[in-house]
Amino acid sequence: MAREQRIILVRHGRSAHIESPGWIDVDGVHRWQGAYDVAGILAESVPPRALVDVAASAECLITSDMPRALASAERLAPGKVARVSPLLREMHLEVPRWVRARWPLPVWAVCIHLHWLVRERRGEIAAPSELQRATDAVALLDDASREAGTVVAVTHGAFRRLLALQLVAAGWRAERRVGGYQNWSSWPFSR
Repeated sequence: MAREQRIILVRHGRSAHIESPGWIDVDGVHRWQGAYDVAGILAESVPPRALVDVAASAECLITSDMPRALASAERLAPGKVARVSPLLREMHLEVPRWVRARWPLPVWAVCIHLHWLVRERRGEIAAPSELQRATDAVALLDDASREAGTVVAVTHGAFRRLLALQLVAAGWRAERRVGGYQNWSSWPFSR
């Protein structure tokens, strides 16, 4: 009898880059994103105990190669060797170039996500290269789960959403999500 395979997609802890740059334009948003991508996580960003227990018992831990994911994997399972893969990196969310304004970062975040949702409604959830990367990431996680049984994968918010869609398309069953889209939230899949 084959053992159950599980993949748990975990969003990283809260980024250490919390600076609010005030009113910024498109270029300021890009600079802020660059600083966010090189930051780790806040010292007080602690995963829930139940998630730590899942990570400790998982046979395989895989993480994005971005600093906030690497720091999160270490916090989830201290001392456990994690496989690192750029396939689990965050998806590039386009900053709408048609906006010629200076706004606070929260307004920009709403615009970026609305722009993404409009593109998704048109059937363009991601660029072809991002879709291919998600397909490759599913293959990586699928192979790891065949060997290990349970895989905990530390990834990012937008890419996790794309990855979840690809997992379901590949025959994985989505289970009850814990924490929605928050930092340290987990989305389990099984088959």
